[in-house]
Amino acid sequence: MSSPKVVGIFGATGLQGGSVVRSLRKDQSSSFQIRGITRNPASDASQVLESLGCQVVQADGWKVPEVAAAFEGVWAAFVNTNSDDPIFQHADGPTEFDLGKSIIDGLVVAGVRHLVLSALPSAFETTDGALSIRTMDMKHRIEQYAYSVNKFASITSLYAGWYYEILLDRGMAQVHGGFPFTPDDEGFYSLHMPRWGEDQGVPWISITHDFGDMVHGILLDPARWHQQSIQGVSEIWTLDDVTRFFSEVTGKPARYVPLASPDLLGPDIPALEDARLLFRLGQHTNGQYFGREASDTSRAQTLKNLALEAQGQPPSGLKSIRAWIQEHFSG
Repeated sequence: MSSPKVVGIFGATGLQGGSVVRSLRKDQSSSFQIRGITRNPASDASQVLESLGCQVVQADGWKVPEVAAAFEGVWAAFVNTNSDDPIFQHADGPTEFDLGKSIIDGLVVAGVRHLVLSALPSAFETTDGALSIRTMDMKHRIEQYAYSVNKFASITSLYAGWYYEILLDRGMAQVHGGFPFTPDDEGFYSLHMPRWGEDQGVPWISITHDFGDMVHGILLDPARWHQQSIQGVSEIWTLDDVTRFFSEVTGKPARYVPLASPDLLGPDIPALEDARLLFRLGQHTNGQYFGREASDTSRAQTLKNLALEAQGQPPSGLKSIRAWIQEHFSG
């Protein structure tokens, strides 16, 4: 029997990391051992990971020696940095790139062979300098740095699309006009967002159902996916489609109400500046989120099926947004 392959997951208690843990633990074909890296092993989320059979190890991503110790003996790493950490909101404070660099340096010291990185294309490069979006550009810089150290046998980047799960955030629902929780004065569950390009399809993903399987598929054969940037997309639908599906599934009247300008999206909320800029990117590129590539689900589907096969399950489609709405809102 082959020796265990230890997979270290930085950000294991987050939505992406948790999805990776849950997918890998169902593997029946490989000898994966799962190690979750977190700042607080005593947290409720960490305890849940332990109950799933995941080894939980403490490390502060800002401290290279701690990262190196946590990843000692790890064969492959999945890394996601939290772009929404309030520390990154300060212009004179540390950046997400600084954190990513610290983590990468720790992986190098630990001798990790394979890296799967949650990254994004650079808005600055995509628009030839017309736009800079902090989240996208920082994650792209981390990706570039990982390649520049030239210490990994393989690097694969997974670019997550728009989370289905954001529709479960009641705070964001209020910013978006109440959809899908609160009807407006006319009785509609209205989604208020700027246009995505000329009402192009948005690349959506179910992080819970599909993201972890995509990472799992990569880890089954890292060399096959080396130097690839893969779109993490479950389905591609317009904002109008999403409200239509909601109405069809729930029987509740819903509609998409386009905002005249990205500046009208949570204008008094500084933390939403990247979201406003994201819609400007969509207008600049006519809805191309993944750099100069059109949105596509083909490689995501391939990875999903590879993971399902390793789990002893038959092939199936990626999670449809209609089925996801049924799961969360039909009751």
